[in-house]
Amino acid sequence: MKKLIPLLSLVLLAACDKKESSESGESENILENLTYTVDTVVVDAGDDLFNLKWGMRWFERSADGKSLFLHDSDRSLFQEIDLEQMTLKENYPFDQVGPNGTGRVNSYQIQPDRSILIPSFQNPGIFNLQGEQIRSFNLKPIELKGAEAINGFAILNQMRWNTTTEKLYSLPGDITTGKFEFAITDPNAQTVQIFPLVDMEKSQKFRVTQVEGDGGAAFTEIYKLTQFKNNYIITCSVGSGIYLYDTSSDRLTYVDFPHKLIPKEKSGEIKNDVSSSQEWYEEYRKVVGQITYWEMNWDEASSKFYRLASRSLLGENRDDPSSYEVYLLIYDEKFSLLGETRLEGYNEFPRSYFFKDGKLYSYVNIEDELGFAVFTFNI
Repeated sequence: MKKLIPLLSLVLLAACDKKESSESGESENILENLTYTVDTVVVDAGDDLFNLKWGMRWFERSADGKSLFLHDSDRSLFQEIDLEQMTLKENYPFDQVGPNGTGRVNSYQIQPDRSILIPSFQNPGIFNLQGEQIRSFNLKPIELKGAEAINGFAILNQMRWNTTTEKLYSLPGDITTGKFEFAITDPNAQTVQIFPLVDMEKSQKFRVTQVEGDGGAAFTEIYKLTQFKNNYIITCSVGSGIYLYDTSSDRLTYVDFPHKLIPKEKSGEIKNDVSSSQEWYEEYRKVVGQITYWEMNWDEASSKFYRLASRSLLGENRDDPSSYEVYLLIYDEKFSLLGETRLEGYNEFPRSYFFKDGKLYSYVNIEDELGFAVFTFNI
């Protein structure tokens, strides 16, 4: 493994708002006196290489958290990185066409047995690392019973497979409206249940679409489906609240959080349909200048959820310099808020990031080599 390269020479103090102490005299905010350091580690690819043309756009961690899988669409292969040694462990070539063809890979999920769910339009199913499809779901999305009211192929969006329930979970939606729903597909019965996400429908108020004029552009809030043990968490960037789906009770519950340091959701009036690129940018700037909440990241080593929130501080014109405010949020296993703070001294948003052993790993390109900025938090 290549040695850590100092990225910031100083230990940075992350300040946060002062809160009333509990009866025990201890702070209710475990991040109140947070300090952190940042180093950079480079992944050793040996005699091979990583295709960083699109950055680290397609990646997924193994169920045990020890490996990270990248998909190289140009070479139609998966690459496994050993996160303990920070080395390229193995390449796994796949076919795009034919009986074991993956089709176009837009998303995937590494299973506990290291097989891969690839929910492609052409051939959704589970593949082993030798590139063989070991289970076909035979899905015909537009013919699924219960999917009549939605765009059938949208059922594949962020699809996840649960080996215990033998069902598929996904977030079908419409990018033109910004409305998404939660879907549970039974591939054996070829049926689907659709659950509305009512408390997140406010996201539609912050859609910005250029419908005519000198081009076209669209912005919608980001929904994310994450598996936590045998259950599922749905987040939306419009606010801090989450949906939790319990597979044992078949219950979908909305959970809100009492954040004090930052607003719990976006607010105000946004013009949704505009006619010029400048007008689109002006409305987009209003939206992303507000607080944006990102997905929940469960860290097994520390038994905590880590989450980032951010504000994008854009200039009046597209070419003006921009910066970010980045916030770290921590919750316990029962989704109680433990701490919140701004990462003072850090004004970029982490790219393609994940949490491991209580540390934040953010993708960086170091002279066309794959690297990570590693944030070590001293709580």
